[in-house]
Amino acid sequence: MSASTKTDISRILRRLKECGLRLTRNRENLVEVLAQSKQPLSADELRQKAGFAATDLVTVYRNLEAFQSAGILQRIPLENGSQLFELTDLGDHYHHLICRECHKTERLEVCLGEQLSNKAKSLGYKQIAHVLEVYGICGECDAQAT
Repeated sequence: MSASTKTDISRILRRLKECGLRLTRNRENLVEVLAQSKQPLSADELRQKAGFAATDLVTVYRNLEAFQSAGILQRIPLENGSQLFELTDLGDHYHHLICRECHKTERLEVCLGEQLSNKAKSLGYKQIAHVLEVYGICGECDAQAT
């Protein structure tokens, strides 16, 4: 584990404590797996990689919800209704390009949220939020199909 990953994990765990969450070994394991992953992960992938094979998914989801409430986790909805999860800095917000076949996920460095929010406000809406993900077939999956 690199020094920057250790720093990130320490900062994230500190944030959880600041939010009044207990730092259990399960939470620490989940944070470590998320911090070391190069791709967003499903709850089941997190359970397996964190060594919780005997732990039910409800426990994993409860922890993920706590992480999201603390502002360190972003959910990525998939077209089939399932979700992927990734750590994010407090206040950061990303959209993704997701392969329909392999679920390879790439962050998009563009967000239309401000424009959408302004339009919604002009129509009288309040407490505005948005979810926007882009789906397609990545080059590797496309090449395998041909």
